[in-house]
Amino acid sequence: MAVLKIITGVDNKVLRACSAPVKKIDRKVKRLVAEMIETMQAVEGLGIAASQVGVNLRVFIARLNFDTANEIIVPMINSEFLKESEQTEEGEEGCLSVPRVFGVVRRAKKVTIKYTDLRGQPQTLNLSDLNARIVQHETDHVDGILFVDKMVREIEEKDARNAI
Repeated sequence: MAVLKIITGVDNKVLRACSAPVKKIDRKVKRLVAEMIETMQAVEGLGIAASQVGVNLRVFIARLNFDTANEIIVPMINSEFLKESEQTEEGEEGCLSVPRVFGVVRRAKKVTIKYTDLRGQPQTLNLSDLNARIVQHETDHVDGILFVDKMVREIEEKDARNAI
């Protein structure tokens, strides 16, 4: 496998494009997922979308239950939100594709997300707090949206804590 190059820039056309649905989970998609996981781990990210490595497919990786004994890495293909709570919260975010920029973003506190796993099976997860924030951030990526578009206010890099 290989660590992939992460595309950067708020005006990058690949990052701003809406990603196409995955039609078939074949060897190529599975290899992409494996390389995305390796890349995310190499840069210590909490998530990464295919668009961030130059592939406009509705695929992203989420590191859920971060820094706990229950931490898992979940590839999500063709995800969609079934429900988002009305209750929101502000939280710090950063992005592998927008280096050295951190800001506060308001997002739903809880979400229910439906996606396809690598075996082609439909899955549904109810997520809250940081887990919900991660999948909302990554879903924005596959929709061509960056966190800076939703940022309430920017924060100094030195003041950023636990940013995505």
